[in-house]
Amino acid sequence: MAKLDVKAFSLALGFVWGGLTFLLGLLDTLYFWGNSWGKMMTMVYIGYRPTILGSIIAAVWGFVYAGILGYLIARMYNRLVEENKAEAEKKIAALAKKIWEKKGKPANTSADDWREAERIIKRR
Repeated sequence: MAKLDVKAFSLALGFVWGGLTFLLGLLDTLYFWGNSWGKMMTMVYIGYRPTILGSIIAAVWGFVYAGILGYLIARMYNRLVEENKAEAEKKIAALAKKIWEKKGKPANTSADDWREAERIIKRR
C-alpha cells in the first residue's frame, strides 16, 4: 500500500470542503435565508451570516476544519500502512528462513529465498 502525501491530502480536503461550504453559503444567501441550514452554519462556522462575505468566512473555516481533519486522517493512514508493512516483512523474513532451512541452508540463496517468501505471502 502506498503512503499518502499528508500535505496534499490535507489541502485537497480543505479546498473541496471550503468550496462546498462557500457554495452552500451562497445558496443560503440566495434561497434559504432563515431556515435551519443557515442556523446550523451559523453555529458551526464562527462569523457566518447569509451574505457573500459570510459565505467567504464559512469557506475559510471549512477549509481549516477539513484541512486539519485531512491531516489527521492521512497521518493515521500512513501509520497503519507502516505497521502493516513491518508486519508483512516479519512474516516474509520468517518464511524465507524456513525456506532456506528446508533447502538445507545453502550459501548465497537469501535473495531468492526472500523473493519466494514474498511471493507466497503476497498471494495469501
